Amino acid sequence: MRAEEGITIEIRQFQTFKTVADLNSFTKAAQALQYSQATITSHIQQLEDELGAPLFDRLGKKIQLTALGHELYPHAAELLMAYSKIKHISSDDQVLKGELRIGASETMTVYRLGAVLATYKKQYPDVMISLINDNCIPLRERLLTGELDIAITLEPKVQDPQLTTEVISEERLVFVGGSNHPANTIEEANGDCIIFSEQNCSLRRFFEGYLVEKGFHTGNHLQFTSMEAMKQCVVSGLGISLMPYISVEAWLREEKMKVLEASGEDLVFYGQISYHKNKWLSKAHRKFIEMVGELC
Repeated sequence: MRAEEGITIEIRQFQTFKTVADLNSFTKAAQALQYSQATITSHIQQLEDELGAPLFDRLGKKIQLTALGHELYPHAAELLMAYSKIKHISSDDQVLKGELRIGASETMTVYRLGAVLATYKKQYPDVMISLINDNCIPLRERLLTGELDIAITLEPKVQDPQLTTEVISEERLVFVGGSNHPANTIEEANGDCIIFSEQNCSLRRFFEGYLVEKGFHTGNHLQFTSMEAMKQCVVSGLGISLMPYISVEAWLREEKMKVLEASGEDLVFYGQISYHKNKWLSKAHRKFIEMVGELC
C-alpha cells in the first residue's frame, strides 16, 4: 500500500526505524522506546510499504539493514535532528521552549538534581522536562538511540567515543554495616552477607570486582533494585554494602550505620553529564548543562 492510498508516515516511525537500526533488535527497540513489539513491527511495516521494499533482512533471530535501509538511515537521522530543532523554535529569543529528556541515576536524582531541576523549571517554565531514573548502563544506551537528550550518572569515568561527557562531581564510596556490626574494617567482615544492587548497575559491577580482586566470598548475598531498600537492610543488620557517601551521610550522622574502613583505600565514583557527540544542543539543553555544572 502506498502513501496516496491512505498511509501517513509519522516522525515516530522514523524514530522507531533508527532505534531498531541502532540497537540491531526489534525487542531492544521496543524496550528502549517503551512500545509494544507489535507497535515496533507496525511502524517498520508502514515504512516498508511506503518505500516498496524491506528495510531489514530477517535472518532467523538476527536482523540487518538492507541496501534500502542503509540508504534511508542518514535521511532519517537528519529528519529527526531537524524535528528536534523545530520543537525548540521560539519567536522570543529570551523565552526558552522545547523538550528536555533527562535520564539520571537514583542517587544523582535524589542528592544532586533537586535544586537544579527546581531552579531550571522556575527560570524556564515553558520547557517541558521529562526525567527517568535508571542504572547508568541503560541510560547510556538510551543516549545512543536518541531516546534521551542528556544522562546524569554516577560511575567510574565514562570512556565512550560516541558520547561527550563532563565530570560534575567526585563522590566518595564507603563500605557500611549496621551500627552494631562487630567489624571495623571490610576485611574483618569477609564472609558476611553482601547487599548488592541489581546486575546491570555500575556500582554492583564495581563492588563485585573489588571483592573478587580481594579474595572475598560473594556467594552469600542479597540483591535489590532500590538504594533505600539496601540501606534499610544494612541498618537492620542483614549485611554490609558499598554505597556513595552522599546517600548514607545522614544515616551515619544519626549512627544508624557505621563505616567499615578499607585498608586506607579511597574509592571514588564520578558524577557525570553525558550526551551524544552528534546531538544538536538547543539553548534549553545548553542552559541545563550549564546549570548542572554550577549547582552540582
